[in-house]
Amino acid sequence: MPKRINSDKVTFKIRRKVILAFFFSVLSVLIFAGFSFQVHREIGNRLRLLELTGDLFQNILELRRHEKNFFLYRQPASLKEAKDYAARVEDLYLGHEPEIQRFKKQPKTPEFNRTLSNYQDVLKEIESRVQRGGGAELGNFLPLEVSLRNHGQELHNIAESWEKEERRQINRLFQRAMQLFLGSVVVFLILGLIVAFYVARLLVKPLFQMQQAMDKIAHGDFTPIPEPESSSEEFFALFRAFNRMIHELEVHQEQLVQSRKIAAVGTLTSGIAHELNNPINNIVLTAEALKEDFSHLDQEEALGLVQDILVQSERASEIVKGLLDFSRSEHPEFEPLSIRQVVHGTLKLVRNQLTLSGIPVEEDLPTDLPPIYGDRKSLQQVFLNLFINAIQAMLDGGTLTLKAGPSEDGQWLKVDVADTGMGMDPEQIPRIFDPFYTTKQVGRGTGLGLSVTYGIVEKHGGHIEVQSQKGKGSTFTVILPVQKEDRPW
Repeated sequence: MPKRINSDKVTFKIRRKVILAFFFSVLSVLIFAGFSFQVHREIGNRLRLLELTGDLFQNILELRRHEKNFFLYRQPASLKEAKDYAARVEDLYLGHEPEIQRFKKQPKTPEFNRTLSNYQDVLKEIESRVQRGGGAELGNFLPLEVSLRNHGQELHNIAESWEKEERRQINRLFQRAMQLFLGSVVVFLILGLIVAFYVARLLVKPLFQMQQAMDKIAHGDFTPIPEPESSSEEFFALFRAFNRMIHELEVHQEQLVQSRKIAAVGTLTSGIAHELNNPINNIVLTAEALKEDFSHLDQEEALGLVQDILVQSERASEIVKGLLDFSRSEHPEFEPLSIRQVVHGTLKLVRNQLTLSGIPVEEDLPTDLPPIYGDRKSLQQVFLNLFINAIQAMLDGGTLTLKAGPSEDGQWLKVDVADTGMGMDPEQIPRIFDPFYTTKQVGRGTGLGLSVTYGIVEKHGGHIEVQSQKGKGSTFTVILPVQKEDRPW
């Protein structure tokens, strides 16, 4: 129950941080959307006001045109048209006066209203004189004409300044909208990077560490995961549990290696029994001969028979000692090694099986191979597994080929173990190092040997490559780092 509560707390914290990051992003988008909406709404208002000022300006131009026609041709119809356009300008202005008063700063709106009133008063005075027949001579209208032209020009100037001012305001708003757009792009880009970094730091990086750790575990590397930084404290419990699991897997892996050794010892028992029979039979026969002919033998002959018994006993003892050393569970002891000696020592364990199976061994193991750094017994386990797999792959006989040499850059030592057995299909090769996967017949393998072998080689800083062709055999290449003089072994 406590573990469940801790898991729920961790899940809640992670969910809360993700929701806060999402909320912050959405809030930022809404803020910029609000600014953008305000700017576009103001642009819309300014466009409507520009349309209004444009209408005012066009009507004032028509007003001025009929005004000039009247003074040029003295036609009453032109005077009437001028009055009509003045009325239109007044209606247009009064109908939108709240908008004009709201948006107009310079010039003052009362000035336009007063000028328009003065213009209409002059038009009425002129119309009154024309109706009274106040003469058609130019001199009678000259003072009124000057006053009318001045008021008309002032109306023209005011309307034109309004229109220009609105165009400037609209241009300014468009520039602000463009700046807001570019600014929002930059801010959202930075915000996206920050959120991505935050989420990566919070979730992706720890999960990626766990994925890498699981990949290493699949290949036999049980290195613990470093605990996350304080910013990812939600993963503390998860990482600790994962590291405990890694530790348990490492313990079980050691047990698995030991079990595999015991299984290998069982496989070797029949061959070793034959090999032990020879010195034991020699001991028995020599002891019987010594017993029967003891009274007839001189001292030198008797010592010779005793020496034969000692030699055969020592031979049997070495066989048993090698078997016990191989099966004993100990911590690895790394030391400089000759790969040639390791391979030859392992061959002795399977020599009898090779002989009984009729499998000759072809060796290309130069004496001047560079040394490696590793645990002798672990590496013997590696090559023993490969040798046994090769023997079991050549049920109808074949040839076991061993070849070793340095890589082109001199940093690695390669050991090839090749057989001429049944081989494998291409789709089987990527899975042969998976635990409990085997290409052998049922009852002839557990699927653990190559998995254990891969893990041991990985712990030595190396790796294994496989080449195989169905019906033509397989080649396993063990690649190990060469010992360097400047390495702190």
